[in-house]
Amino acid sequence: MNRVLVIGIDGGTFDLIGPWAAEGHLPNLARLMQEGSYGPLESTLPPVTSPAWPSFATGKNPGKHGVFDFIQPMGGQYDLVNSTSIKARTLWEILSASGRRVGVINVPVTYPPRPVNGFLVGGMLSPQSSRFTYPADLLDRYRHELPPYRINPSVQYKSGNEEAFLDDLLDLVERRGQYGLRLLADHRWDFAMLHFQATDVLQHALWRLVDPSHPRHDAEAAARFVPRMRAVLERIDDFIGRLIEQAGSDINVIVMSDHGFGPLHWTVNVNLLLLDAGLLHLKRDAFTRLRAALFRAGLTPASVWHWIERAGLQNYVWLVSKSTRNKVVSRFLSFADVDWSRTLAYSIGHVGQIYVNLKGREPGGIVEPGEEQEAVKRRVCEALQTLRHPESGRPLVDRIIDGRQAAHGPYAHRGPDLHVVFDGYRAIAFPLFATDSHLITTQIRGDSGSHRLHGILIAHGPAIRGGQKVEGASILDLAPTILHLMEVPVPEDMDGRVLTSLLSFDWPVTYTSATEEAAGIGTPLSREETTEIEERLRSLGYLG
Repeated sequence: MNRVLVIGIDGGTFDLIGPWAAEGHLPNLARLMQEGSYGPLESTLPPVTSPAWPSFATGKNPGKHGVFDFIQPMGGQYDLVNSTSIKARTLWEILSASGRRVGVINVPVTYPPRPVNGFLVGGMLSPQSSRFTYPADLLDRYRHELPPYRINPSVQYKSGNEEAFLDDLLDLVERRGQYGLRLLADHRWDFAMLHFQATDVLQHALWRLVDPSHPRHDAEAAARFVPRMRAVLERIDDFIGRLIEQAGSDINVIVMSDHGFGPLHWTVNVNLLLLDAGLLHLKRDAFTRLRAALFRAGLTPASVWHWIERAGLQNYVWLVSKSTRNKVVSRFLSFADVDWSRTLAYSIGHVGQIYVNLKGREPGGIVEPGEEQEAVKRRVCEALQTLRHPESGRPLVDRIIDGRQAAHGPYAHRGPDLHVVFDGYRAIAFPLFATDSHLITTQIRGDSGSHRLHGILIAHGPAIRGGQKVEGASILDLAPTILHLMEVPVPEDMDGRVLTSLLSFDWPVTYTSATEEAAGIGTPLSREETTEIEERLRSLGYLG
């Protein structure tokens, strides 16, 4: 039986891995590419961590597993997603049911942990203060041997703290790798997966330093910090080599990412566009009108932050609790000021997701499904086409994808009605109501990198054909490919295909009947856990 080791490099891109491997900085990844096969891996729409990893794990599009973003919107309100939101069996659950031993470490959207035939350590969206492993006492034996396990970064990037930020990410990689080595040495496994999140956080904050064409590129800072940025990937590369050596020569390795990465230049306040187009309406009371007038005049979260920066007080802001900061921000114009009885469409989500205020789905829905819904979508598309690049004047919108093209299945109706690609993802949407009074503005957080549709796929091992150029692979294809590689029948309701061109054997693919829906296994999150996760998402920029 073939054994499989999957390494997830969150946000991994060949734009960095390719040249750094060629220059000798990433010898293990370079060897895997030279001896194995590799190519781009298409992500989900939107190319976001939270729908992408469940899509990888289930082999199904979000319309079948039910996770479309970090949040499930409901007319300006939202619930955070977690593993109970995934309404489909995961790869490791299918393997467990087939008698295979599994070990899964740090994959996002795996908390609360669901039982497996082996062990699981929850990843991003797991509260650090909880029992985030299966079995619950999995990490107890390492308490006196290794530093405490860390799920998330501890240092939020801001200009001037690059050293501390990079030190923290290197420590995060170090602990992840050390626990990965120990857990996979101490437990028998047939399938194992280890996920590294630090690369995503790193590229969001500091992409401008590795990209000389970025409008905010700083050559002096790049000379100082790009070697430290590269060191994060060098450390991951070293752990990859050690994990392969420890696993043995019979191991098949898949290195992959949930999406790619590239430059970020602008933020689009989509709800202001919808407001100007008469598709979104505010309440008519005097207090809302006053707040709207002040917002239009420039009293916004962004302007207040810029005043703080000019006064040199930005470092003191971080001494104030996150809950207090969030309460202050909520005093500005927000979704609480929207008149849902007159609103036809709204945007929520940081990539460009737009929802029709649909009857039967939204709490205050007024738009009838069908013809009326389609008419609203056409009006939204017309409004979007008026957006112009703030420098060149050319259209800012590249593509508008209908939600029916992005997802299908029993949960597809819960997803966005439209997905918008702004300037090749060089511009993204402000995730909540609006950050300032301009339709198109700079990033208030200072991020200079954002996601791209294509990530990485590298495959190597005795069951992998070498020298193949991977073409047209999707993140949905990996679960069925791994199942076939491990001689487990592929559920017929998976959307992905087996990448037979990657495999060195020609066994016929066997299928089994559709997998049963996952029953939301796990204890609901407490209010404290939800608050912790929400604050983490805010600190990463996914909630404003």
